[in-house]
Amino acid sequence: QIMISTRTRVSHSTSRLKMDAQTTLKIAGIASAGYSAQMGGAPSFANKLYFKEGHPENKNMSRWFGHALATCGAAQILASKDAQPSAARKGILLASAFQYLTAPVMMVTQRKDFKPEMIALNTVTCGVVGALCLKAALKE
Repeated sequence: QIMISTRTRVSHSTSRLKMDAQTTLKIAGIASAGYSAQMGGAPSFANKLYFKEGHPENKNMSRWFGHALATCGAAQILASKDAQPSAARKGILLASAFQYLTAPVMMVTQRKDFKPEMIALNTVTCGVVGALCLKAALKE
């Protein structure tokens, strides 16, 4: 039996994954690193993946976006090392919530450029990460 929630139980084990601020920041950091790798490391791939056919490719802007996402990811991962609540960690959580909850809004405002399936997928994935970050920030 596998049950997934904010508490995860695998089989009949009593071990649980605690969804705390540190875990949440690690998830956000890994997600940011993944987006960074796509945009910064493979801009042509990212253009084909996210945008409708015929959308002009701009490798320079994509790489700068990847660079910005890499710094977000680094901040998130570094903040995840802080075991104690702090104003700085709460700030990173709130900034991360803003980053992830506004990304789908940005995509929807540019829906003529983005593939509909990517808008849907990113709305779900970014929405979940953003909601986790906001929840963790409000607990700080």
